[in-house]
Amino acid sequence: MEADDKIITTVQRASPAGLVRGLRLDFRVLWAIADQGVVSLGNFLTTIILARAVTPAAYGLWSVIFGLILFLNVLPASLVNYPMSVRLASQDDSEASRMLTAALALTALLALPQVLILFTAAFLIAGPGIALTASVALVLWQLQETTRRAMMARLAFRTAVYTDAISYLGQAALCLLLARNGNLSPQVGFGAIGLTCGLAAIVQLWLLRIPLTLDVDIRQHASSFWATSRWILGSNLIATCSLQAVPWTLFFQRGPAAAAGYQAITNLVGVSHPIMLSLGSFLVPAVARARVKQGMRAARRIAFGQTVQAGLLLLPYMLALLVFPRALLGLFYGAGSSYLQLGGPLRLLAITYVLTYCSLAMKFFLNALETKNRAQFLIELCGAIFFGALLIPLTEAFGVSGAILATALSLVARLASNATLVRQVNV
Repeated sequence: MEADDKIITTVQRASPAGLVRGLRLDFRVLWAIADQGVVSLGNFLTTIILARAVTPAAYGLWSVIFGLILFLNVLPASLVNYPMSVRLASQDDSEASRMLTAALALTALLALPQVLILFTAAFLIAGPGIALTASVALVLWQLQETTRRAMMARLAFRTAVYTDAISYLGQAALCLLLARNGNLSPQVGFGAIGLTCGLAAIVQLWLLRIPLTLDVDIRQHASSFWATSRWILGSNLIATCSLQAVPWTLFFQRGPAAAAGYQAITNLVGVSHPIMLSLGSFLVPAVARARVKQGMRAARRIAFGQTVQAGLLLLPYMLALLVFPRALLGLFYGAGSSYLQLGGPLRLLAITYVLTYCSLAMKFFLNALETKNRAQFLIELCGAIFFGALLIPLTEAFGVSGAILATALSLVARLASNATLVRQVNV
């Protein structure tokens, strides 16, 4: 399938006015944000429905196993979906057919050792029933994500909204129905995820209109994917571990209340996740296609224009967090909540999220070009070491604010390094 609309040429000439013209509204960005909103809402509703329907012990099992699935999903996202998204964006139908077939095959093959890890862990802590349904959910979720990323590589974000509604809102609706009948459990919840993901994958594959083929060299594609994505995998694993380090450090150094406070303010800035997380879904394929078809100047302008456009959507809420942190905390948690004292850390976290957005925009632009992946891995590694050196002493001294400050300082270092890489890219 081609994109819902052909790529809009944001700038025609290399002139100062080009950057202004690059800011004109592109509704595909809004569809990308809407799609990520559907994904985030569906996952949020599913977890809330389960939390209300099952015992705390059962919900704890769900949380641990679900978290392991999210961590394992980093592997196909980095090793398969990233290189496919970059290359499928500019291929004709015959090449796209081989690329998509190889991506699905490699996703399935990569799932085999992951299923072994997940099944063993789930079996040991929860028994064979939940281990089986969680393993099925893992495989079908990853296959659905591969077909979803193929749609996004063709910039078909509007269509992806509807298919993701089948998967993510569908699983939430199914869990709600089962909860009302008293039949919901973690095992059944994973079964619902697998069912809706499998159905969405079939629909997405049909809508893509890219026929699968046996005329494909899986080994060649695997080698090509690995050459492109190995540094991205390292970067993503480091970023994931760094993200999880903050609440765990707060928990061990300052106690459960500090970790809860950090989660409370993170929930507020989490409202911006549909915009933050959709940025890469749009920028990587759009910049990759523009570079191939129009050249590096057009790729730069598209990246700049769409980053600013999405950032303008993010700006009002970030300003509200900076100006009215206590009021928003009261709105979310009640006028008598102890979290109302976290206005200062919430302001600091909002500033940190702005830095995160800018750093991600540069990172996604560089990912689309494929030429600076190793350098980005080294930046991520050095940034994580710097972050680790700051996290423990600052958390010990200032609690939640110290942990956020450590994150912000490491982001400044990453931002400066990524900006240097962007300037080094030849036009």
